Amino acid sequence: MKKLRFACLLLMLFALPQLSQAVNKSFYFTTSDGVQLYVRMAGEGKPCLFIHGGPGSWTKYFYALGGNVVEQDMTMIYVDQRGCGRSSSSETKDYSLARVVQDFEELRQHLGYDKWMLMPHSFGGTIATEYAYQHPKHVSAAIFVNSTLYLNDALESYVKNGARLLGKPESEFRKTGGSIGEALNGVASQLNQQGVMYKMMYPKKEMFDQMNAVMDTTINWDFGSKVWDFPEYAQDFTIKSASLKMPVLVISGNNDLSVGPEHYKLFKFRNATYRTMDTGHCPYQEQTTLFQRHVKNFLAKVK
Repeated sequence: MKKLRFACLLLMLFALPQLSQAVNKSFYFTTSDGVQLYVRMAGEGKPCLFIHGGPGSWTKYFYALGGNVVEQDMTMIYVDQRGCGRSSSSETKDYSLARVVQDFEELRQHLGYDKWMLMPHSFGGTIATEYAYQHPKHVSAAIFVNSTLYLNDALESYVKNGARLLGKPESEFRKTGGSIGEALNGVASQLNQQGVMYKMMYPKKEMFDQMNAVMDTTINWDFGSKVWDFPEYAQDFTIKSASLKMPVLVISGNNDLSVGPEHYKLFKFRNATYRTMDTGHCPYQEQTTLFQRHVKNFLAKVK
C-alpha cells in the first residue's frame, strides 16, 4: 500500500507544471506586415527581451561574447530587428521607430507574456525607452547596458573624444555649416586609418578583434543603411525616461568613448540604480563576472 501511495505521489509531482524550465530554441516570427524576425530564446527564469544596437547590427555579438551569462537568471529573448542580422528586410522599407516597437509588442503577445524585462545595449536604448513609454504595463524592469538615449549627445562625445585620441583640435573636423554626422565621419575615417578605432570602444585591441570576428559579413544591414531616413531616432529620449516608473539598472563604462562615459548622467528614470564599470562599450565582454553580479543583484531587488 505504501509503495502504491509513493508511486501515485511521484506521478502527481511529474504532472505538476514546472516553475522554471531552461529554454533553448530559435525560430522565425512573422510580423503583421510580413517581415520575418529571427528569434532565439535561451536561459531560465523571467523573460527578458534583448534589444541590440548598431543601429542595424544583430544579437549574436552579445550572447557570443559573454552576455549569455545572464541566461542563468533570465529567459533571454534575442531578436534581430527588421532589416538586421538574420531577419528579413521590410518590403516597404518601413524602419520607423513606431514599426520596430510594434514588432516587439506583436512578439510579446505571440509568446504569451503579460510582462517582460528589457535589456537594451547601445543604440537599442532609444528603442527600449520608446517601447517602455508606449507599453509601460508590459515592462516589469529594464537593464540599460551602455545605452544611448540622446543620439546627438553621443555623437558629440564621439567627435570630441575621437579628436582627442588623434591629437587634433575638434575644429579640424567641424566645417562651417557642416553637420555633426559629417564631423563624425571625418573623425572615424582618420581613426580607422591610424588603426586606433578600437580605442573608442575597448581598452584592448584583441577585444575589438573578437567583436569583429562575430560580425558576419553576410548579415542583413538594410536597417542600418536606412535608419537615418527616420528623424525620430534622433529625439531626446531622456525626456521620456522621466515618465518611466519601472525599476531600472543602468550600467555604464568609464572608458566608453563611443557613447560617452558621462552620457548616463542625462537619464531621468524615476527608479534607477546606477553602476559604472572600468570598461569600454561592452562590459559583458570585458568584465563578464562583474557584469553578471550587477545583473543578479538587481534582479534580487526586483523580485
